[in-house]
Amino acid sequence: MQKLFRYLATPAIIWVASGAILLAQTPESQPAPPQAITVNAKKYEFSPGEIHVHKGVRVELKIHSEDVVHGVKLNLYPDGSSGKGMPGLLFRDPEENGKVEKGVDQVLDFVPQQTGVYEWKCAKVCGFGHNRMKGKLIVDP
Repeated sequence: MQKLFRYLATPAIIWVASGAILLAQTPESQPAPPQAITVNAKKYEFSPGEIHVHKGVRVELKIHSEDVVHGVKLNLYPDGSSGKGMPGLLFRDPEENGKVEKGVDQVLDFVPQQTGVYEWKCAKVCGFGHNRMKGKLIVDP
């Protein structure tokens, strides 16, 4: 009988047929897919240059270079913060932030933990206009 109560405490569908109770577990809830965003990079701009995401929603940001090698380095803390304590962006693979490989799209997988504006810049020197190559990630509630 204890086993029956343990099963009933979890999501289940119960069928009663011919005096026997059959239990079938419902599928476990799958995590929501990430918000997938592609940013195109070319001398000396990102398109789009401003992205809006929601706090707590996993983001998969793909940077695609259209001409020379580009990449993104995202600030971990929102503008105006002290840059101390828990970062506002939690990366699945922190070493990927700013890592650029020739011929490979950069993919950043993260969850925004704090609302605010996070700046990004090109992670690879790409020419005379490199310093102008910036964008913004805006985390909404």
